[in-house]
Amino acid sequence: MSAVSQTRTAAGALGKGFAALGNPSVLWVIAISVVLAILGALGLWKLLDWLLTGFELFKWGWANWLVDNFTSVVLFFVVLLMFPAIVLIVTSMFLTYVVKAIEKQHYPHLPPARDIPIGEDIAYMLKFTALIIAVNLMVLPLYLLLPGINFLISWTINGYITGREYYDLVAMRRMADGDRKAVRQRNSGKIFSAGFVMAILMTVPFLNLLMPVVSAAYMTHVFHALWKPEDTPPAS
Repeated sequence: MSAVSQTRTAAGALGKGFAALGNPSVLWVIAISVVLAILGALGLWKLLDWLLTGFELFKWGWANWLVDNFTSVVLFFVVLLMFPAIVLIVTSMFLTYVVKAIEKQHYPHLPPARDIPIGEDIAYMLKFTALIIAVNLMVLPLYLLLPGINFLISWTINGYITGREYYDLVAMRRMADGDRKAVRQRNSGKIFSAGFVMAILMTVPFLNLLMPVVSAAYMTHVFHALWKPEDTPPAS
């Protein structure tokens, strides 16, 4: 396949990823994720508020009242800044449903996929979240010391991880571990390119709230452009 054809295929897959936002099953994932994220953010705010304002610093009641209310307001804005990350974490636990919805809509001819136990699904996405956090903390000095190219570094590192992990999210429903890794290695460039695009779009404010869902749909199309059922036995 020529470079032009590959670019068109990738652009088509990305367009289909965004088009998935019109799928009712995908919208359900977004809605439940936002609701749970709001409840989680409010719970976190109240917990932090209780931990940090549950004691008196001064002898004067009015002074304690001022400090407590000021702390509550500051904590509210801190949690508000954390809200996109909370949405990403919550949404990641429902991405299997996005993959199922896309396959049902676009690939109905495929045999049934392996059902992923909810515990395995959550453990996988928690591992992905922890990996992203750990790697970015490790390279944080590069982000601070190399202004101008720090975004490129971030997109490259997070693109590699995101492409790999979202590919596995889709592929593990269809392929055994060994076959999944073999297909990923043969198509490492295409998977990295998809991850790089995801990483760039995840840095766009507000759009980043939708990108986990769009990315799961996007990678589903990328995966099915790379894999053919007759090439590998199904996952057991």
